[in-house]
Amino acid sequence: MSITQKLATSRGRPKTFDREKVLDIAMTLFWRYGYEPTSMSELIKATQSKPGTLYSEFGSKEGLFCAAVERYLTVYREKQYALLNQEAMSVTEIIDQLVHSLADFFTDPITPSGCFMVSATFGMAAEDTMLFDMMKQKRDELENYIAAFLQKRREKGELAATTDTTLLASYLTTLLHGMSVQARNGASHGQLQQNARLFMAMWPQLCEQCQVQS
Repeated sequence: MSITQKLATSRGRPKTFDREKVLDIAMTLFWRYGYEPTSMSELIKATQSKPGTLYSEFGSKEGLFCAAVERYLTVYREKQYALLNQEAMSVTEIIDQLVHSLADFFTDPITPSGCFMVSATFGMAAEDTMLFDMMKQKRDELENYIAAFLQKRREKGELAATTDTTLLASYLTTLLHGMSVQARNGASHGQLQQNARLFMAMWPQLCEQCQVQS
């Protein structure tokens, strides 16, 4: 076969469907605009995919959104889990790095502001109960993971034996969600870092306050 024939054959081949690239683009749109305001036509245009290909791969806009959620968790949340699994660092060092790294992340100019898991639910219609419940469950997984991490460190003696790790994890997660909303509303990197520093200054007192009352 001549070079000309090879080129002609190559041009005639269909482009390979890059699933991860498509999910990254869809994730960014949902992250920036929310689930409901992002239309399927906008997703098709942004991903430069054929409608039939997207529907064949994901079934629907809802299916594409669920896949984008899993993509986000794999790319971003796994980093948080990896940090919480650092055995060589103290509980205070890990929490300090967690809140400061998320302050960086929520204001990173490379990605939309805030946390995808919080921002993507903006504008979600009341009838989207399945999606809303799914997102709540995924958000709760981080809080549960933090609570398990704190429980493990309590058992190692790094926290007082009477520490209510569930309450402490809930308070920390509330702070992180609040920082995400602040970033979404235009808070600067410096403002979020200031919030993180203030939280860490309060950390010893918070640990004392989150004690199980006998």
